[in-house]
Amino acid sequence: MTGGITPRSRLLLAIGALASAVLLVLALAVGALLWSQRLAALAEHSSQLARVATGAEVGMNRTLLALDVLLATAEELLVSPATGARAPASAAYASALLSAIARQNLLVRSVVLLDDSGAPLAASGTLGAETLDLPPADFIAQALAPTVPTLVLSDPMVNTRSAERVIYAARQLRLSPERQVLAVAQVPVDALVGVLLQGITQSQVELTLERAQGELLVGLAPPQGLLERLRASGAPVHDGQALQDAGWDGRTRLHGEPGLVAARMLMYEGLWVTASMPRAAALAAWWEQARLVGAAAVALALALALAGLVAATNLVRMQHARAAVAQSKALLDQALGAMVSGFLLLDAQRLVVQWNPRFEEFFPWLAPMLRPGVPFQDLLQTTVHYHLPGSNPQAKREWVEGRLRRQDEHGPLEQRLPSGRVVQITESLTPDGGLVIVYHDVTELRQATAEVEHLAFYDPLTGLPNRRLLLQRLDQACAAAAASGREGALLFIDLDRFKTLNDTLGHEVGDLLLQQVGRRLQAGVRAGDVVARLGGDEFVVLLLELAADAQAALQQARTVAEQILALLARPYPLGAQVHHGSASIGVALFGDEAQAALEVLKQADIAMYEAKSRRGNALCFFDPSMQVALSTRAQLLADLKQALPEGQFRLHLQPQFDAAGQLTGAEALLRWQHPQRGLVAPGAFIAVAEDSELIVPIGRWVLETACALLARWQREPALRELGLSVNVSQRQFRQADFVGMVGECLAASGARAHRLELELTESLVLEDVNDSIAKMHLLRTRGVRFAVDDFGTGYSSLAYLTRLPLHRLKIDRSFVQQLGESHSDDVVVQTILGMACNLELDVVAEGVETQQQYDFLVAHGCGGYQGYLFARPMPVEDFEALAAGQGGTGPAPP
Repeated sequence: MTGGITPRSRLLLAIGALASAVLLVLALAVGALLWSQRLAALAEHSSQLARVATGAEVGMNRTLLALDVLLATAEELLVSPATGARAPASAAYASALLSAIARQNLLVRSVVLLDDSGAPLAASGTLGAETLDLPPADFIAQALAPTVPTLVLSDPMVNTRSAERVIYAARQLRLSPERQVLAVAQVPVDALVGVLLQGITQSQVELTLERAQGELLVGLAPPQGLLERLRASGAPVHDGQALQDAGWDGRTRLHGEPGLVAARMLMYEGLWVTASMPRAAALAAWWEQARLVGAAAVALALALALAGLVAATNLVRMQHARAAVAQSKALLDQALGAMVSGFLLLDAQRLVVQWNPRFEEFFPWLAPMLRPGVPFQDLLQTTVHYHLPGSNPQAKREWVEGRLRRQDEHGPLEQRLPSGRVVQITESLTPDGGLVIVYHDVTELRQATAEVEHLAFYDPLTGLPNRRLLLQRLDQACAAAAASGREGALLFIDLDRFKTLNDTLGHEVGDLLLQQVGRRLQAGVRAGDVVARLGGDEFVVLLLELAADAQAALQQARTVAEQILALLARPYPLGAQVHHGSASIGVALFGDEAQAALEVLKQADIAMYEAKSRRGNALCFFDPSMQVALSTRAQLLADLKQALPEGQFRLHLQPQFDAAGQLTGAEALLRWQHPQRGLVAPGAFIAVAEDSELIVPIGRWVLETACALLARWQREPALRELGLSVNVSQRQFRQADFVGMVGECLAASGARAHRLELELTESLVLEDVNDSIAKMHLLRTRGVRFAVDDFGTGYSSLAYLTRLPLHRLKIDRSFVQQLGESHSDDVVVQTILGMACNLELDVVAEGVETQQQYDFLVAHGCGGYQGYLFARPMPVEDFEALAAGQGGTGPAPP
């Protein structure tokens, strides 16, 4: 050995240096990447925060300007109607005007007119002056102090009547030169939250509305919760640019955390909006990304180091590996030869040359006699005693001769061994005339094939024949019945309320029930009858060889079906549960004429649905009239699909009147102008439309047409104040885009949203109360009104009535028809009217047809009416003529 560095060491040092350089470059690249991403994240959130502040500024300016204009408008409108002088009008006139002004802005809770001493002159609503919740005296003095009228906001305070936090907005009115008058609007703090949130896209942004000295009017902190503090935690706002220049080293306005503040001064002096974000929130995504990139970099570095180590090791072992590869190849060839399926090599004289251990495993009785040179025929003569035990010598000799003849065919054959295994035998000639016989174990393959065949014809859950095998046997049964003259019957069985069981207890319990049903059906029929499962909870029983007489066969089928109904009605033990179920059975007889299997199955299916329509646990035999009804429904559905594109639908309007007999609006009713049937009432086709989901496009057409009518009525003096109500189906209301669709109809037509009323049933609302409330509130903020249709027929509960933004209740006609005759209906109607009065809801009574009903409703304070006593549903043109005074009028009030 010498003292110098060996080639192996130099190679290892070179590999180490290269790996170190790569790791250093990788570390620098990762650091540069993460720093640039950090700067980009801060820049992006700075831009977003500026947009949020600008959006809050625009929204708050628009809101305050709207309040200022609203209060300033009172100065022009509060003119005495008697004298026309610019002086406060009468209290009644002023209160009515203030109520109208308050309704113009959804943010305004109330409007009150105060003199310079703070005494109320008039107020919106119906409350008396002694019950008003007035602003404090120091705020009134502050609002009257400016020489130029302007909008002044108070600090947040608690409304003593509603216990909610409110802000008062006041403006001087120049109504009288002798004294100052102040108009004050009460705005809930919660209403301003929505204004501040306009344009916000990040949940960690703090939003404030504050004065220049830092007094906090409205503060919104993540996750958008109001903070009730009198002063922001940051410095007072004096210069918005100075706050911007602070960068990400500033302090957020509410929590004082390090971050960025974007401030905007409002158009009203002394008011600012700020948007601030903690630096930690802005960099949260970056930190997560940095961790992932760092982990990836570490993993890559480890991989590189490992690769270098492996490369060095492989270089050292390369020489040894080359020698080992040659040796391993030889061993592998030998191993592959030994791993083949059992084989036997014969020479040209059919003497044994070679065999493998696998062959001995297949034929262990041949092991003692296996040696080179043994005739193959001797092996067969020994084997036949194990394949055909107990057979006579002639049969054994024929088996050996047949096996030898098969060698000339060289085709594969299968042989079942005494052990039960199945081997496939393939024989091939060698170039020297010898024979290679390969024995391949195909036991698992044949078992899998049998299992596939079983799955193709049998239900895997119950083990019963499936639809495919049933149709084959039903075809055979129909042909046999037609040939023999004996009737057969097919029983189509559907479990009642199985879906409810699946949904409540789970599919595992449902599967247990189906297995028990299958066993009960097999035990309840005769030997030779067929029980099958079509899928889901549908079973079929095929009764064969019934009586030749149709009536006798019918009675036999009825007896079996009734037994099955009784069997399936017995309790089912399902683990810890005991289920009480029932079934609906449809029966179709066959045999008096040639019928296809599918036709018989369809007839039994139709009869089953007829039994299902009788609320289940029933038996029904197929009748041709059922097929006619089904065909009629199918034709109706086909015609209905063409009705909308061909413009066959019409709107009829049923007028609505108030207690004085004045027309107030109408309910839109759908009619179908069928080209052959004429005018079709909705009761004949709405159910079909609901089942086929055609109700969704039809409902959109009704809404679009109603909005177009409202837009047209806006230009007619006699029609512009009328409302139009539209019924909404359950399937239509549950569409995810329902709110957007209504908005599109209103926007496209230009109709006023508050003239559109959507009628919902109680069951529709209660199906998913939270979804109903969310959609109704979204539409209510746009002005759309809501009514509960057929009120009183469902689960009428104050628990949901008080949560819904309702405008009206419609008393169902079933209660109105018995007024004055049924004490219980009288009590129900009086209760509904009293509840509506307490909840400040309008009421419309449907189906008013007699003067007695009208008198009763008037006497108990009902405000709206519709029914034949007033007017029948009519085309749009007739309704417009009625509104213009060209048609009939409602009954005169008593």
